[in-house]
Amino acid sequence: MSSLSEKWTLDIKKLSDAIQSEFGRLPADLLASKISEKDWSIAEIFSHIITVNESYYPLFDQIQKGKYVYSMLGNFAFIRKYFGNIILKSVLPTNPKKQKTLPLWQPKTDIDSQTIIGDVQTHFIDLSSRIENLEPLIKRNVTIASPANDMIVYDIQTALDIIVAHMKRHFEQARRTKQAIVPNAL
Repeated sequence: MSSLSEKWTLDIKKLSDAIQSEFGRLPADLLASKISEKDWSIAEIFSHIITVNESYYPLFDQIQKGKYVYSMLGNFAFIRKYFGNIILKSVLPTNPKKQKTLPLWQPKTDIDSQTIIGDVQTHFIDLSSRIENLEPLIKRNVTIASPANDMIVYDIQTALDIIVAHMKRHFEQARRTKQAIVPNAL
C-alpha cells in the first residue's frame, strides 16, 4: 500500500498493537477502575476515542457521496490552517494541558469493560478501512468541519492528523491511569 492514507493507517495499527499489548490482559474490573471520581477509567478513555472517531463518520460518508457542504469559512485556506493548527496542537500527546470534553464526545454510559479492548480493536480496523476509502479525497485535501462545530473547518489531512494524535494522547492517558491503579504495571 503506497498511498497518502498509509501514514494514518500504519499509526492506527501500531496504536492498536500497543493497546493490545498494554491493556489486553487487564481484567475487566481494572479496566473499569478510576483514579478518582473525576477521572475516567481505561474503559471510558477507549469509549471516548471510539465516540470521537465515529462522530466523523457521517461527515466522511457525506463527502464520499458528494453531498457534503461546509461553511463559507472553508473557502479560506488561512482559516482552515488556523483552526486545524489550533485543534491539532490541543490534542497532541505532548500537550500537558488537560481539557474538558464536549457532551457530544463523553464516553458512553453502557461500556462493557469485558469487551472494550476488543471493541477498540474492531473500531480501529473500521477506521483504517474508512481512511483508505477516503484516498481520493485525501489526495484532493478536501475541506471538512469539526463534528462538534461546523464553523471550525480544516483540511481532511489535518482532520486525520487530529484523529490519530487524539488517539495517541488518550493512549498515554490510559497508561497513566493503569500506572495509578496498578502501580507495578509499567
